[in-house]
Amino acid sequence: MMKAKYSPHLWAKSDGTTIREHTDKLLENLRLLQELYGELIENALEPEERETFWEALELACEYHDYGKLHYRFQKKVGNPDFKRIKNSLPEVRHNLLSPAFLPDIGDKVLKALVSLAILHHHDYESSKDSIDKLERVLKEEFGKSLDLSHKKILKQPEWEVVKRLEEREGREFTRFYTLLKGFLLRIDHASSSKHGASVESKRLRDNEESVKNYLAKKNSQLNDLQRFVLENREDNLLVVASTGYGKTEAGFIFLKDKGFFTIPIRTSANAIFGRAREVFSEEEVGLLHSTAPLFLLENSEDRRNFDKSTIVSDIFLTKNFAKPLIVSTPDQLFPFVLRPKGFEKFLSLFSYSRVVIDEVQLFEPHTLGFLVKAIEKAHQIGGKVMVMTATLPSYVRRDLQGIDFKEGRFITETVRHNVKLIPASITSGEGLKLIKNLSERGKVLVITNTRTKALKLKEALGKGEVLHSWFIQTDRKRKEKEIKSFFDLEEKGLWITTQIAEVSLDLDADFLITELSTADSLLQRMGRVNRKGLKPVDEPNVFVFTDECSGIGNSRRSVYRKSIHEITKEKLKEGLIDEEWKLSFVEGVYSALEERDLEYISKYEKAKRYIDDLWVLRERFFNKREAQEMFRDILSEVVIPEVFRGEVEPLVEEYLQERDAIRKLELFSEVLGYTFSLPSYREVRLQPVRGLKGIFWASGDYSSETGFVEGEGGSNIL
Repeated sequence: MMKAKYSPHLWAKSDGTTIREHTDKLLENLRLLQELYGELIENALEPEERETFWEALELACEYHDYGKLHYRFQKKVGNPDFKRIKNSLPEVRHNLLSPAFLPDIGDKVLKALVSLAILHHHDYESSKDSIDKLERVLKEEFGKSLDLSHKKILKQPEWEVVKRLEEREGREFTRFYTLLKGFLLRIDHASSSKHGASVESKRLRDNEESVKNYLAKKNSQLNDLQRFVLENREDNLLVVASTGYGKTEAGFIFLKDKGFFTIPIRTSANAIFGRAREVFSEEEVGLLHSTAPLFLLENSEDRRNFDKSTIVSDIFLTKNFAKPLIVSTPDQLFPFVLRPKGFEKFLSLFSYSRVVIDEVQLFEPHTLGFLVKAIEKAHQIGGKVMVMTATLPSYVRRDLQGIDFKEGRFITETVRHNVKLIPASITSGEGLKLIKNLSERGKVLVITNTRTKALKLKEALGKGEVLHSWFIQTDRKRKEKEIKSFFDLEEKGLWITTQIAEVSLDLDADFLITELSTADSLLQRMGRVNRKGLKPVDEPNVFVFTDECSGIGNSRRSVYRKSIHEITKEKLKEGLIDEEWKLSFVEGVYSALEERDLEYISKYEKAKRYIDDLWVLRERFFNKREAQEMFRDILSEVVIPEVFRGEVEPLVEEYLQERDAIRKLELFSEVLGYTFSLPSYREVRLQPVRGLKGIFWASGDYSSETGFVEGEGGSNIL
């Protein structure tokens, strides 16, 4: 490969890293990627493209930053040794300049694709002014003229260039270019770290043996679900299984070589991360969600002789997807389907990775439409997907079958629940009396549909602790430890929660008292009672209040849609219920829903059409406002209640000035302790926290006992 000649003293970064040093780091990471995963990546390409692809990627890595030779860039990064030329020269961004240094490689199409990837490895929008400035700098500073092919890609939208090449050559380049740009972005981001991070750390080997050894320590062995996954893991899998069937270990078996285990709830992700580190080695597993640094730092304090600098390195490797197994929340991966800037790096990642998606029943239909399309795109680029769930709506099942999933059902015969339906409000005299009586007999979990109802119930009862999702991290972690301790001990009493208890907490109550929600939600709530099926069920242990339920309606502020709530009420039965009945119950509710609420199902179809339009139009990128409306239960903002400004601002200021990586992490974790996630569609006045991207001050009141309340006063969402 030809390399341009230039002064070795020219800088790529303000810390003095030279262009040559940075470029060599990219080439080193390229070789590492090819060594670890080369044959898997090549499987995503046509046989005749494979050798050419690595040639193209090497060219892109070598020449991507040559535009930093520009006098203005050297001056900006503070290089004292820059070549002095006319100060009148305009500044041109380096990604516009870099393609001009590419050699003549003989293949005009290949050169065009490499040039395009280099141009767009940073943001670029075409303008006559930028092209005029580029021509002047090339001529006066470098003695070059702007090549015609270079000029063409500067004048046309990125994906229009790809489309025209395809039309002219009569062949498809979309996948080739997507992978080329995606891997360039991943390699560049990893190589740009001051930690000198690798784009990949290692490859996951012998998953099944690791799982078998883990189970053996617990005097167990592979069950029928786990054997099914082992025997069929070269296929995409759809697994419907009862709670407690060993789905997590089955997921670990599926994720061979490189994989992502996704689950919607952060606390569940934390638990699965902990289990993954028992099954595999610590250096093989990463944790990725908005408060992962806080969790990692807090849990490191319990480990003797642990070097906190390891956390800094682990966090960076995980954020850049370099760990071979990453436990994540879906919002860290799947918004790529909305085509945000840099979406190609996710598709390049999925081309050789496997993804487990757990608990899909937690999502609303429009979000399921979004997830189905994300699965489709990952599958198309070469990735393998395993969907695990306790229940699945029929309309989602039909679409997944279209992606050629192999399905397995694993249902236990244990009867864990005896249901009693009560046609009254949970805050009625009857409800209050029942809660008080049962709390004197055993451990009672009360679940309401909204925060407001939970707080009203606590006030009416005059006792009990409350937990919902709008507590800051520090208080929420404290409360989660308290509720876990309560249900682990042999004592009597009660806790009141919202739907966050459905999956985020591993609780085993004696009695569940709940408002009627929807079929899938209600079954999740039941999962917090008699979890192991060892307690007697000759008397009711689940009490469902079916009237005056909070959070029901069709407005933006509703938690559950009215039609699903009504159908659930019609089909729910009293008495003993087994796992097979639960599946048929959910399927029956959603089958009836398809006939009775066309508007609801249309949201699912609308979400899919929206994604299809994005990918057909190509140049239409992520619109946050549209996304907030359609995918409201995925997107959220990380916020800090305004009342903590006095405590947090000094921490932020110290964080911004701190240079030691470990202390910086500790300060950032302290700040995260004051945060919670606010759904993006909520109408709360937000103000950015200076210096912290993606974190906002939220206007409202806060109490460590009741949580956050909006400035306008009150809310009814969980």
